[in-house]
Amino acid sequence: MEVLEKIKEGSVTADTVLCLALDIGEGMLKSGGEVSRVESTIERICRAYGAVHVEVFSIISVINATVHMADGTQSAQMRRIRTTGTNMYRLELFNEISREICQATPAIDEANARVRAAKQRFAYPQWAVLPASAVAASMFAVFFGGGVTEALVALLIGALLGMIDLLASNRVNELAKTVVAAFVAGILSAASALLITGADSGVIMIGTIMLLVPGVAFGTALRDLLCGDLIAGGLKTVQACLAALMIAFGYLLSMAVMGGAI
Repeated sequence: MEVLEKIKEGSVTADTVLCLALDIGEGMLKSGGEVSRVESTIERICRAYGAVHVEVFSIISVINATVHMADGTQSAQMRRIRTTGTNMYRLELFNEISREICQATPAIDEANARVRAAKQRFAYPQWAVLPASAVAASMFAVFFGGGVTEALVALLIGALLGMIDLLASNRVNELAKTVVAAFVAGILSAASALLITGADSGVIMIGTIMLLVPGVAFGTALRDLLCGDLIAGGLKTVQACLAALMIAFGYLLSMAVMGGAI
């Protein structure tokens, strides 16, 4: 009843409801959410604010949605998604907001404020990417049979890869950034074998390459495929495979430069 009264008062309109729902859906998709969950979330939010009919279609690069309200008004909007990634912290924030909307139906302005705040929040400071990348590469080198030498070299290369990720502009193509990171890691791995007696460049390469492998993205793609979202799942699979090919291309370039050192 409260929602119907707000619709009659004009504080809740088809445009504002759909815009809010798409803001949340866009945030989820950019953070690595499954397409089926994004579509379901947008529909549930619209219905929580009084929509009687909702149609949503989403792939990894665009969201199309149409909503029909109880007063007969309707709205159709589209969101272009230019970049996607994996940010489980922000994804959980958007999930939390959507659940609260479906349970309590807060005012549109309040919900919009929560969404804007979620877009600005980070699970950890950006500088933490450097030590995290370094430690992860080092541990992977040990996991794949490396010793102290390989772990230390992988530690340094991992920190450098984290720095490349931080310093690269958001406008830089992700595949190009992957090629550069793989090339740098390959060159440094080979150089370590030449400069440090007994260092295994292969183990160091394997340890550092794990930072670039799109494992989560590929898993999400398979889930979309199994859920019946063939277009979105297929596109994500192609995207993940392209990233893997760019990793291989970067390391092949380093092998061509360094020759038999790898």
